[in-house]
Amino acid sequence: MRAKILNASAGSGKTYQLAYKYIHDVIERPELYRHILAVTFTNKATEEMKSRILREIHLLATGDESPYAAQLQEELGLDARTLQQRARDVRSRILHDYSHFTVLTIDTFFQRILRAFIRELGFDLDYNVEIETESLLAKSADSLVEGITENRELKRWLTDFVQERIDDGRRWDIRDGILALSGELFKEKNREALGRALPKEELRRLVGKAGEKARATRRAMQEKAREALRLMEEAGVSPSDFTGKSRSFANYFLAAAGDELKAPSATVERMSRTTEGWCPKGSPAQPLVARLQPLLRDICDIFRLNVRLWNTAALLRENYRSFALLADLYAQVQRLCDQESTMLLSETKYILAEFIGHNDAPFIYEKVGNRFERYMIDEFQDTSAREWRNFLPLLHNAMAQSQQISVFLVGDIKQSIYRWRGGDWKILHSEARRELSPADTEVVNLRDNWRSLPTVVEFNNGIMERIVAADNRALNTMLDEAAATGAIAAERAAELHDILAAAYGDHAQVPRRVKDGPGYVSVTACTGEPPLVERIKQVLDRGFRPSDILILVRSATDGARVAAELLRFKGENRDERYRFDVMTREALIVGNAPVAGFLIAALRLTVNTEDTLNRAIYNRFLGRAFGAPLPDDERDFCRALRLLSPEEAFERLVIRHHLAERSDQTAYLQALHEQLISFCSSKIADIPLFLRWWDEQGSSRSLSIEQSERTIEITTVHKAKGLERPVVIIPYCTWQLDPKSSGNVTNIVWARASDEEAAIGQFPVRYKQAMADSEFSEAYYRELVYSHVDNINLLYVALTRAAESLHVFIPTGGKAANVGSLLWKALNPKAEGCPLGKIEGRLQTTEAGEECTFGSFDGPAPRKAKRDLPEHVLLEHYPTAMADLRLRLPSQRYFEEERDALPSPRDFGILMHKAFENAADEEEIRRSVTQMQSDGILSQSEAEALGTMLDEALANPIVREWFAGEWEEVRTESDIILPAARAQRAAGAESSTAGAGKAAVAAESAAVAAGKAAAGAESAAAGAGKAAAGAEGAAAGAGKAAVAAEDAAAEAGKAAAGAEGSAVAAGKAATTAEDAAAGAGKAATGAGAAQRSSVTRRPDRVMMRSERVGERELRRVVVVDYKFGEHETAGHRRQIAEYMRLLREMGYDEVKGYLWYIRLRKVVEVSARGA
Repeated sequence: MRAKILNASAGSGKTYQLAYKYIHDVIERPELYRHILAVTFTNKATEEMKSRILREIHLLATGDESPYAAQLQEELGLDARTLQQRARDVRSRILHDYSHFTVLTIDTFFQRILRAFIRELGFDLDYNVEIETESLLAKSADSLVEGITENRELKRWLTDFVQERIDDGRRWDIRDGILALSGELFKEKNREALGRALPKEELRRLVGKAGEKARATRRAMQEKAREALRLMEEAGVSPSDFTGKSRSFANYFLAAAGDELKAPSATVERMSRTTEGWCPKGSPAQPLVARLQPLLRDICDIFRLNVRLWNTAALLRENYRSFALLADLYAQVQRLCDQESTMLLSETKYILAEFIGHNDAPFIYEKVGNRFERYMIDEFQDTSAREWRNFLPLLHNAMAQSQQISVFLVGDIKQSIYRWRGGDWKILHSEARRELSPADTEVVNLRDNWRSLPTVVEFNNGIMERIVAADNRALNTMLDEAAATGAIAAERAAELHDILAAAYGDHAQVPRRVKDGPGYVSVTACTGEPPLVERIKQVLDRGFRPSDILILVRSATDGARVAAELLRFKGENRDERYRFDVMTREALIVGNAPVAGFLIAALRLTVNTEDTLNRAIYNRFLGRAFGAPLPDDERDFCRALRLLSPEEAFERLVIRHHLAERSDQTAYLQALHEQLISFCSSKIADIPLFLRWWDEQGSSRSLSIEQSERTIEITTVHKAKGLERPVVIIPYCTWQLDPKSSGNVTNIVWARASDEEAAIGQFPVRYKQAMADSEFSEAYYRELVYSHVDNINLLYVALTRAAESLHVFIPTGGKAANVGSLLWKALNPKAEGCPLGKIEGRLQTTEAGEECTFGSFDGPAPRKAKRDLPEHVLLEHYPTAMADLRLRLPSQRYFEEERDALPSPRDFGILMHKAFENAADEEEIRRSVTQMQSDGILSQSEAEALGTMLDEALANPIVREWFAGEWEEVRTESDIILPAARAQRAAGAESSTAGAGKAAVAAESAAVAAGKAAAGAESAAAGAGKAAAGAEGAAAGAGKAAVAAEDAAAEAGKAAAGAEGSAVAAGKAATTAEDAAAGAGKAATGAGAAQRSSVTRRPDRVMMRSERVGERELRRVVVVDYKFGEHETAGHRRQIAEYMRLLREMGYDEVKGYLWYIRLRKVVEVSARGA
């Protein structure tokens, strides 16, 4: 077998299996760690898997007890000593090559591939990946509205949209209308439909046609109803004169005459077919019955024949305006992304899929840097169809290369709860095996449960079997009835039959923790609020710790209710036994912390010191009156912060207000600091830009912290997947099986109409009951079935988080079918007991309601001794320092870390050269140093040190004349283009040195040695220095050929000087090499100058002016080259002499040349001969 699929139910040890597979493969072949890709779906799961693998490898390497050791020895045929040696080898390889220890989220993997093809895809090198879409969509909607002045069609569409909203009694501001369907843009299942959307006018025509037909038939029905009401009015009777009095069926005439669409009741339908029983004998309405009954029959017939049309037209009208704008909105999103060099994370898989479609897939993946041979994918039930298509070529390629298991997929259909995000459990259920190759793919069901005690396992086995069977029967019956009425085609209904049963086939597990106690389950049907606090007290009384308790809710709203109740109890409680903290997402939101609010308010004050709202927040934190004005020194402080980066402003605020000493706020302080660093690392940021991002995204982010012993955690079921706790409490087990759109909640289903409206194609419809009786009914029933699967899966996930004690509360009173009522009905509790499979329950009536219990409500099971783990360090204060932060590239680290250290020769030269390179006079030199400090290249102390060095350098009167500002023209770093013949000789230095004999050979050696020095080898650098010195002596009498050879050597040396780790760092020998090379002009311009210098020369400074001598005007020029080494060489003089010759050839009357040895504080005038 080359592929293996594990169907791993909750608690069956899938993490154990994944880690074992990885460790097995790398112990067998230690070098294989570079060629294994493990994929998870969350960053948290990635870290957990990495930690698990490394921890187990470490146990094997140290010889400690490991659950994997015996199995590895048996399967690989290794003795204990060899296994330990292999594990040490693997541990060393991974830790010393950690970047190739590839455990990634699926999105990170896809991003890594795309970054390998930035050039081919046309992306900017530094593009950002954006996860959040809300702010981007809001900006795009604003841009769309602003664009109506340039797009007449769009203007007309939006104008009509506004009018429709006003007619419907809604807000005229259409931004929410534009954004109503915006979430659908990034859902995988909608991609194809969005690409095939009709033009606006065609969509308007089709929707208008359906609406007109609907209105015509509605008018016909209303006319019939109004005719009946007219007859009743003429006869002086009312609906209460008919059978039923105030609740008479005759009230339907009123409903049918109005605008509200209401289906006739069963009584109305019955009365429409007969005249019997319309009214009591002697009723004044009796004479009207013969005339009203045909009208009622016609009304019912019109309704029955046209209700699908009416519902279809209404569903189309709800969304067609927003639907037509999706393409425009998406275009604005793309434009904004291009402007900001941003890629949406949700777009990654589509871009990759398109790229794969035009290229060879194995080559694409190989270019990422690894040729992966083994693949492990966790939580496979949440894989989307597009993600699977992107992975499939890779998996096929791996299977073709090996006879061993190279594809390892792990998942659980019953835990598929992310369908709304694109997850498709059918891939795991059947498609993966078929598409990988049935003959080469083994499917294994893990039946053992290692997490939960026997009572919890048997309860979940029994209750899920009953729930699934009952709901599956109900769904099948509903589908059959819909098929009989024509609401869904019989073949489509057959496809949906037993979907739920298929997902839960063979789900029962075998409990393996049989020695740790029986376990306990309690299910309570309560008439009011669940007695949550009392139950927590009972749990704590049994010996459990607060951290053993996990409270699961379906929604954040329920979580807030629970948190409010627990916090209220915490504030009132004085009993030490029941002291606990509460951890919720809301409590951990960074933006809610006082210190975060203060710092953000302070940053806003740097932008506007007159901001009264933020001044009040600022004052409150400091204990001042809300309206107190800012003292002058604080106002000046805020203005000074405005010019700093957000990071540096943060540091100064922390120091000024002693926030580092607020230990209760340290976690939030650190979280805010991390967000600042993360934001500023991805873009050139200022304070206003950060504040905008904070408002849009940052303020809602949560702390990521570990739970303490005294903390009860509250979380949603979706976030609980992968978690387990000894005690799980579900206070509101009442989420709906089939949640429809209602209020602010909108569930969108993309559906195709089955009648004339089919021409519209896939259309976004609000999922609600009206869909069942519309041309979208087939999509309605499909969504209904899968909604049941989703919500029963949520129940399964919730029930299986408990290891020892499970407590479920089902508040009664809800009208809609929900998982709790289904669970209670499946229990079927009776006075004599609640038998459930292999366990027997007990029914009792309590103050809360009826409670069915299983097992024994004992204390915690024996706890396994935990391995020694690193202790957490509690920060009493947040470490900080006076802000000395500045923007600095690694290549710009000019000074050593020690403050009193002198700059290295190379760094000295780069700094001085940077100060001089564009300065015409001394004032500009000083301004250049100030600018480097402002740009963050230099600190204040470094700028002062450089200023001192410049003072010493400019003390020479000749030098001071150069920068006195009296020259007519100053050229710095300007190229002198060689005449054609000389350029040809320079480019062919090797041939022109043929007659120079040993001189050329020596110069060539200098170039080679200097090149090696650029690679960073000290010995090569020393050799470069010696070779350069030899070349200098040998070339002294070799004439023009030697000069050309010297040029070649100089260029190679110059490349060495401009590279990181160049020969300069090797000491004097390297300095000699640098000096030999520097005669070409600039020691620090970088390797790119070597190519240019073959046809140009670039002196550091050329100064020109005209002087009148007698009747003649002389054009005078001075050329200077800066030298930062500590040695004078003849090569330097020859180089400046060549500059002088070139300038003379250009027509200057008087040319002087100087070498300025800055570190030696020496100026050397060079004669025209250069010797």
